[in-house]
Amino acid sequence: MAISVGLHGTAIASFVVTKALTRKPAGSKRIVILDPTKLGAPPSITDRTVPPSIKVAAPKIAPPAAAKPVAVPDEEDKEEVTIQSQEELQVANTPTEDATPIGVGDVVLVIPEEPEIPSSDIFTPYEVASAPIVNPRPDYPEMAKTAGVKGKVVIKVYVDKKGDVRQWEIIAAKPSNLGFEEEVIKVIRKWKFTPAIQQNNPVGVWIAIPFNFEFKK
Repeated sequence: MAISVGLHGTAIASFVVTKALTRKPAGSKRIVILDPTKLGAPPSITDRTVPPSIKVAAPKIAPPAAAKPVAVPDEEDKEEVTIQSQEELQVANTPTEDATPIGVGDVVLVIPEEPEIPSSDIFTPYEVASAPIVNPRPDYPEMAKTAGVKGKVVIKVYVDKKGDVRQWEIIAAKPSNLGFEEEVIKVIRKWKFTPAIQQNNPVGVWIAIPFNFEFKK
């Protein structure tokens, strides 16, 4: 009996020792040692090799189609062209109130209205000067007459192509503020002239007219 117990104890002890010797320590790692002579060269940091370009084909675009004319219905076409007859042309060319006929006998010259009056300092050339045909004289101012004062007024007037006074301006008055200018302006608008002529055509011109006031007792 004692011998049997001893054998069992020996067997158990032998098993425990064998396990302890053959057990791998916990947490062990595998270490691999490589031969540096068998490793390849590292990549170069200065390598500037251009990557291959990829060609992309341009899309094909169809050419624009030519515009096609579209017919317009008769009711949408509003434009009309009217050709005047000879009678209508004659009426259209008949002088209106804006034009004045001037002439002798069967020859009539139609003079249209002047668009604007030029400045008084602009000289208009002429071959035949304008001349007054209706020229009423101004009255003597009562203030100057009572004081026995003489005076002189020079007025510049614009005579148009019809011979009418269209505009005026006083350029000299001695003495002034005694009524001489006012009396001249009252009558100058009533004056009538023959128009100035340049190359057989009437022209509007500026002319200066002096008025002398002399007191007679």
